[in-house]
Amino acid sequence: MQQWARLSRGPGRRPPRHRKAWTARAAQHDLSARGVVVVAVVAAFATAWLEILTTGRLGWFFDVMFVLVSATNALAASRQALYAPMVAPPLVLVSVMAVAAIARSSALDEPGTPPDASLVQLVVIAVVQHAVALVAGLGAALGIVGWRRASLGRALS
Repeated sequence: MQQWARLSRGPGRRPPRHRKAWTARAAQHDLSARGVVVVAVVAAFATAWLEILTTGRLGWFFDVMFVLVSATNALAASRQALYAPMVAPPLVLVSVMAVAAIARSSALDEPGTPPDASLVQLVVIAVVQHAVALVAGLGAALGIVGWRRASLGRALS
């Protein structure tokens, strides 16, 4: 019996490898500037179309998801790409509203909108309607980027 125990722990056997969890491995890879923009655009368009298909218009679900995507992008950006999460929220919101105005203008109609409103008028009305989400998402992104820059400065000193 002792001989069997000795063979299983022989000198040629390597110590077991400890692998990191998949979440820890995924957290090591930050998003580049292009990745931040792609994630923001895909998530915003998917959320917008999901809500338009279910309710027929853009409402609070899109607003909440827009703020969450803006904050998450600021957290997931690499240190070299911290400019992209600060610029992406307004551009993504305007592009989603423009595509929605072209594809399904009834999703952006608000009370008081003229029936013959042009594309530009619909986009401006929609951006004004979702201004709280834009301000919250941009504020969250700017605050997180500022916090990350401040903590980066502390880590280097």
